[in-house]
Amino acid sequence: MTRRLWDKGEGHASPVADRLTAFTVGDDPQTDMAWAAEDVLGSIAWVGAQERAGLLEAEDADTLREGLRTIAQEIAGGRFVIPAELEDVHSAVEVLLTERLGPVAGKLHTGRSRNDQVLTDLRLWMRARVSEGRAAHLDLVSDLLGFARSHPGRLTGYTHLQRAMPSSYALWAAGYAGALLDATALYDAAAALTDRCPLGTAAGYGSTLPMGTAAGRASIARDLGFGSAEQPVTAAQLTRGLVESAVLGAFAASAHLVGRLAWDVSLYSTSEFALLTLDDALTTGSSIMPQKRNPDVAELLRGQAHRVRAAQREIEDLTLLPGGYHRDLQHTKAPLLRGVRVGLETLHVASLMVRGVHPRPQPQDPELYATAEAFARARASGQPFREVYREVGREIKQGRFTPGAPGGDAVPDAEIDLLQARWEALQPG
Repeated sequence: MTRRLWDKGEGHASPVADRLTAFTVGDDPQTDMAWAAEDVLGSIAWVGAQERAGLLEAEDADTLREGLRTIAQEIAGGRFVIPAELEDVHSAVEVLLTERLGPVAGKLHTGRSRNDQVLTDLRLWMRARVSEGRAAHLDLVSDLLGFARSHPGRLTGYTHLQRAMPSSYALWAAGYAGALLDATALYDAAAALTDRCPLGTAAGYGSTLPMGTAAGRASIARDLGFGSAEQPVTAAQLTRGLVESAVLGAFAASAHLVGRLAWDVSLYSTSEFALLTLDDALTTGSSIMPQKRNPDVAELLRGQAHRVRAAQREIEDLTLLPGGYHRDLQHTKAPLLRGVRVGLETLHVASLMVRGVHPRPQPQDPELYATAEAFARARASGQPFREVYREVGREIKQGRFTPGAPGGDAVPDAEIDLLQARWEALQPG
């Protein structure tokens, strides 16, 4: 049996020991596959840091780098696995290197802890996922702006789910685009939190080696493309959960707005509202009613924000701990992975939904123009608005209300142009 990295030879195999080992390992062999590539990337940077510090000869450093690059290729090709007995990706990589390279692989872990390894893996992984999520978030904005430009026709506006005022399909879509643009700041904030490198903080208190100094950690941060190193070393473990929550918070905000959009699509596509039609791909059929099509995509999107928020809350609750590392922090990996994957899926599917939704304009109820009529009369007559308001209300109640020329219910092209300019300003580069 392969010895675990932390095993000092005092353990003895037994059914009880095996059962408890399985409990402590949990689902790490499965979840760690998500950031296996990041683990190898961090190890390559660590080899460079040791070489600069004079702890590795150039030949040994080159041997380790080549071995790590081979493992990176196997990860990319789907040929890398984490055996359950090796607990996590860090152990799996080092054991594999030892089998292939011999004793030189034992130098890889000098001055490093699995604590700063996992933090580094997660930071690298989250940094990439935040960038991916931000791009998908802005892609959805682009799809909504495209819908707004293509469909300026009139749409009933609702408050309290009651017909309220005339609006337009363009204004409906542009409203969601504007709200999503506002929420982009949450991705930028999450990106800033992921951009601090924890590698070199070891078990949370640094080390006496050159790689553990402020200068050494800053050099490692540059090698990995981070904006800076985590300062001081004791802050690294305190950020566990904080950064994950910020990342999931950004995805949850996207999913929240998608959920409201999906609610609209679900309602507006019913025969009672009859304001939208959906492509067949967005619906499923009933197993018993031949005439029925169900807006399943919209209905499933409605619930996604709850799933992301649940993952975020799970991590926040798990990390209400004293300072330093604690083994229950291991439990934060699965909800992070789940929440981010749900968030990304939500954004991609929401874009497909927007592209498959089509207006079905309906005749506008004249009473929807009551507010505009009251404004127009007050302006023309100089009467107080409240008097005209009551006058229009009486006419509606008596069934004799006739509005003037309707208007003002379409979103001006200039407003869409402003949203487009905001969208362009948020593009990378």
